[in-house]
Amino acid sequence: MQNPIRLRLMEPDRKTLIADAAMAILGTQGARALTHRAVDAQAGLPAGSTSFYCRTRLELLKLTLARHVALDLADLAADAAASPSHDTPLALADLLALLQHRLRDWLTPPKRVRLVARFELFLVASREPELSAILGPMRDQFLAATEAALARCGLRDTGSRARLLLSVVDGHLLDCVRSGSDAPLSEGQMALLLHALRE
Repeated sequence: MQNPIRLRLMEPDRKTLIADAAMAILGTQGARALTHRAVDAQAGLPAGSTSFYCRTRLELLKLTLARHVALDLADLAADAAASPSHDTPLALADLLALLQHRLRDWLTPPKRVRLVARFELFLVASREPELSAILGPMRDQFLAATEAALARCGLRDTGSRARLLLSVVDGHLLDCVRSGSDAPLSEGQMALLLHALRE
């Protein structure tokens, strides 16, 4: 019999492997291809491994969504760490330059599959109330981070401006996925966004 302490220590790593494999499938083959068996094969795990940790497809989607959000938030945290101190004001133009960097990074080949998986998860959540209920609070974390960044820029009514900014980001990334583009927002688009956020 396996040592239960050792099994508990291994569990997070195994779940991460499963979630990453599920994201790879979502990002390359789509939601229809996501099965427990396909995840086992993608992750190089023995048959039945994914079912042990995620009894249902919904549980697998929840695990994958949580992992996706954690990776995106880690990227945003890295950006924040590289920016000036939170105690100092931030120019809106500098914030948008950070945004361009983030878009460029998410559109690179190593992260593009994860980006496509994001939109697959959004679509599944639109038809799955339980997944949508989980996605909402997770989405609020991105909204709160955006509001805080806009507040550092001295803007008021950060709630509506943050929603505008997130909508622009999502729309642009989705269009890049559709078209196969890897370009961040153009200088002209950035100027329009800058003007809209200042209004």
